[in-house]
Amino acid sequence: MKKEGENCLRIIYMGTPTFAVPALEALIQNASPGRLIHEGYEIVAVITRPDKPAGRGREIVYAPVKRIALENSIPVWQPGSFKKAENSDALAAYKADLYVVAAFGQILPQVVLDQPRYGTLNIHASLLPKYRGPDPIAEAILQGDAETGRLDHAAGCRHRYWSCF
Repeated sequence: MKKEGENCLRIIYMGTPTFAVPALEALIQNASPGRLIHEGYEIVAVITRPDKPAGRGREIVYAPVKRIALENSIPVWQPGSFKKAENSDALAAYKADLYVVAAFGQILPQVVLDQPRYGTLNIHASLLPKYRGPDPIAEAILQGDAETGRLDHAAGCRHRYWSCF
C-alpha cells in the first residue's frame, strides 16, 4: 500500500507578492490525483521573502503568498538569499522534483535552478529579458507592447528552466 505522498511529484513554490497568489492557488486546487497530473502532486513548501515592517506603525506584515500557504497548512520557509550555501543546501534537502517560481524577488543562482529533477518553472509578468524590475506589466503597456508574456523552454539558462506567463 502506498503512503500518502509516495510517488507524488514534490513541488516547491517560490513567490512573494499578490501577482504570485493565483498560480499558488491553482496549484493548491489541482493537487489531487487526476486533477492536473495522474499521480497528483504535493506542495512540500512555500518559500517567500522575509516578512517586513509596513505602514506607519511598522508592524510586520505577511506577504500575500505566505498568507495563502498558511491558510492551506503548507509549510513556509523564509530563508533570505540563496547565494548563501547553507540556504541552497537546505533547499536541496527537500528533494523536490520541480520548483515553481513567481515574482519571488531574487534571481536564483544556477546551483538552485539545477536542484530539482524536472527543473524550474518561472512565471514572469514580461517577456524576459526585455522588462525586469518592480512593474514589468506596466512597462510593457507603457511601451505599447501587444504581448506581455510567453512560454519559453530554456529561457536564459543552460537547461531545465522554463519561463511563462
